[in-house]
Amino acid sequence: MIFLSHISIYLEHSYSYKEARGLIYNLLGISEATWERLKKKHEEIRYTIAEAKKLHEHLLLVSLTRRAEGEYYEDIQTIIEESGGKTKKKIVKFKKYIPGDVGANKYLLSRLHGEKYNENKEMLDIARKRQENNTEVWNTDEDTNDETE
Repeated sequence: MIFLSHISIYLEHSYSYKEARGLIYNLLGISEATWERLKKKHEEIRYTIAEAKKLHEHLLLVSLTRRAEGEYYEDIQTIIEESGGKTKKKIVKFKKYIPGDVGANKYLLSRLHGEKYNENKEMLDIARKRQENNTEVWNTDEDTNDETE
């Protein structure tokens, strides 16, 4: 199907699947119900959607990783000077540095390396030990009424 490449591109570059669906409906000139029927009927559409979502997630992680590490970028400004009836156009380039983002680092560590870097590691360890030892005992035989007769 020719339109699978277009669907893949929309899904990869959209911030959400919901946003991309609207673009896809317009591209194909179909309704949401028709789109859902097409997805159910054609395995290659479902596969394309799954692959595009994976690629989009990968691109976001790459971007977040660059942000976590810090990066240089080039800022270009165009300055127009008028003197003596003549217009001069001057392009000035600035190289700027964005320092690494601690929040992005924390997110990547917890997301990619799991429990090892989780903020609640101690709580997870305690919960795991309780589950392993099964130390929580629920006493159902006791009378919970404190009223005296």
